[in-house]
Amino acid sequence: MKNKLLFIIPIVFFCFSCKKDWLEEKQDIKLIVPTTLNDLDLLLNVNEFQYDGRGAGETSCDDYEFTLEQFNQLNWGFDRDFITWKKDRNLDNLPIQQNEWKCAYTQIQICNVVLKKLVNVSRTEKNKNDYDRIYGTALYHRAKQFLNMVMSFSKYYDKTTSNVDLGIPLKLDDDISEEIKRATVEQTYRQIIEDLKISAQNLPVSQVDYSRVAKGGAFALLARTFLFMDQYGEAKRMADSSLKYHSFIQDFNLITNLNGSRPLNLQSKEIHVRGIMVKPSSNASTGRINSSLYGQYEQNDLRKTLFFRNEQDGKVTFRGHFMNNLFTGTTTAEVLLILAECKARLGDTNGALQALNTLEIRRYKKTEFIPFTASNEHEALKIILKERRKELLTRGLRWQDLKRLNRDPEFAQTLVRKIGNETYSLSPNDSKYVLPIPQFVVNFNKVKQNEY
Repeated sequence: MKNKLLFIIPIVFFCFSCKKDWLEEKQDIKLIVPTTLNDLDLLLNVNEFQYDGRGAGETSCDDYEFTLEQFNQLNWGFDRDFITWKKDRNLDNLPIQQNEWKCAYTQIQICNVVLKKLVNVSRTEKNKNDYDRIYGTALYHRAKQFLNMVMSFSKYYDKTTSNVDLGIPLKLDDDISEEIKRATVEQTYRQIIEDLKISAQNLPVSQVDYSRVAKGGAFALLARTFLFMDQYGEAKRMADSSLKYHSFIQDFNLITNLNGSRPLNLQSKEIHVRGIMVKPSSNASTGRINSSLYGQYEQNDLRKTLFFRNEQDGKVTFRGHFMNNLFTGTTTAEVLLILAECKARLGDTNGALQALNTLEIRRYKKTEFIPFTASNEHEALKIILKERRKELLTRGLRWQDLKRLNRDPEFAQTLVRKIGNETYSLSPNDSKYVLPIPQFVVNFNKVKQNEY
């Protein structure tokens, strides 16, 4: 029974989330077992798959500042604990759509059910396209959630220690009685890469709509994964592959709805697949964007208008999300920034700037845009990292970027947050950059907790 408490996702749960027409075909809900490709396709389209993780890291990162009043207005006490980097931070007793651990393993278990049942479905000439797409989609979503979890709950990938550093539970079977234990960081990343490579082989070339991933999205997530392993050659190769299939970049110069509450459109062709951040409190609207960060946006940077809303206190909140909550999926813009960074780190200054300027000419006013230049790869890297932070604000990536950049003395920084009369700080490489495993998982499954 104890292992069920980690995942709590029997087949019956999936079926209640599926579309009405499927439920009407199955009169006895307790007896539902997915057997056809259509059944499995519907399982991968339940609402749970629009939710994505990394909310706790987003809350913890340095993109936000709070007055004491704003801090006290946050919905949850533990949210304040993440903001002030307390050692004891817990995600217990939250529903799936607010708890990133439960959200991730719910999706992982659905994917495992689909993958297990696919073995019993014959792949034929008639159904091969649907079969391959479903297979690739299940692997993509499982890998995405494994990556979310290792980014939040494990140390940053270090090839010298990854074989002993604790990763996450790699749930690869739909058996809820399976013994639960943490893999190493190395094993975790290798599983993510394996899943995504097979996924990319099987997914279709083109998206059906923004809720369905295609090849470009799988390669984009591979590029993100390899970037966070410091494998810049592989990350560059995956970014190039993603752009081969999905190269559209939205030109912010063409957006006319400048005064709307959400000027960026969910239907943007930049998006590889939808993704809403799982987080209890909306610090993007309750708190304020860090003043020093906002000051980095130049007047001719269109994001200064599109991303932010001026508040009565003279500061700004974020409004540049594609959905009704913070967006976390990959986009063409992120892929170009990965490509630019990898080329700079590999010594290709001109190539790095070309990739960067391909994006930035669509982010700055074209009549005033001056292409970025740099005299060497190191100077180019500094520019690219600055633009990365400005473009990918609120995507749930900043916490992981802090973890990786803190290893370089030039980019390392101590985070400081002043709230009322209290000042809080977080040193580079502090153990609290690794978030604690939810206590209910530790209690019921004997999973080893992170140490502080």
